[in-house]
Amino acid sequence: MKPLLSQQERTHLLLRELALSALLHLEFHQLDKGRSLNLADKNSLFRLWLKKQSSSLRYKLLKKKIKVLIQHSKGNNYNLEKMFLELIQFDENIELTSLEEYLLLVRSIEKDLGLTVLLSSPRDVDLSYAEGENFICVLAADLNSHFSNEGSMLAPITFLVKVSVYERAAVLATVCKFTQFSHSVLYEDSDFLRFELQG
Repeated sequence: MKPLLSQQERTHLLLRELALSALLHLEFHQLDKGRSLNLADKNSLFRLWLKKQSSSLRYKLLKKKIKVLIQHSKGNNYNLEKMFLELIQFDENIELTSLEEYLLLVRSIEKDLGLTVLLSSPRDVDLSYAEGENFICVLAADLNSHFSNEGSMLAPITFLVKVSVYERAAVLATVCKFTQFSHSVLYEDSDFLRFELQG
């Protein structure tokens, strides 16, 4: 069994998460002040916020990128807000593909439970993984075959979960937040939960 998301995919998702958090920080600040900030003030606000994030364990993978971002943004013409909007591919008329939503779902489960979602073919899954430690595993021989080139879901994806009953409920609650998907429980006993994610 191996981690489902590569380091590159984790970095990409973290960058999007960082960008979205930065934009929300700006929005709440402007609502609190009751006025819009000019470009220089926005950049200054973003820089202060980014400095705090650079020491956060959450964004450890992005530490160097954040420092570079802070340096580059000191020029008057640099527009951090525009860059963050581009990072999250903001467009009111564009919806996320099933693949993008699926990757965000996996990241959300990892964040909520503090576990790395693993990937294994159904035949090779190790039920005693890490000497009985909790795990969440996607069962797929070839995950790419579940999605089209355009990112649409072609076939359901099965998850095998070994966590407490409370954490199982948290996993399924997280799945329910992602409205492109539905799910059905295939099997459950005192040790394992197996469910299917459908598009």
